[in-house]
Order: sequence, then structure tokens, then C-alpha cells
Amino acid sequence: MGLFKRKSKESQTKCDMCGTELHYPERLKRHMKKAHGNVPAKKLDPNAGDGGTW
Repeated sequence: MGLFKRKSKESQTKCDMCGTELHYPERLKRHMKKAHGNVPAKKLDPNAGDGGTW
């Protein structure tokens, strides 16, 4: 009957960046802000010579 299946076209609840499936669109907005909001603008240069963070 499909009473308890979530409709994928109704609302987006899957994160595009990490693939995390959330139950509500509001949770997706909060997840995006908290988990992916503070992404650094500059990526680390592997040839910098300082050995990285380890």
C-alpha cells in the first residue's frame, strides 16, 4: 500500500555533500549549517613542506 514510505520528490531530506539521510527538511537545514557551514575557503597545499597537521 505504501502508507509509510517517504516520497523522495515531496521534500529533500538527503545531504548532497555527505549523503546523510535526515527525517525532516528542517533537520537537513540545521545539518547543512552545522556540519558544512564552516568549510575553509583555502584548501591545504600538499606541497607546503610543513608535513601537515600530524
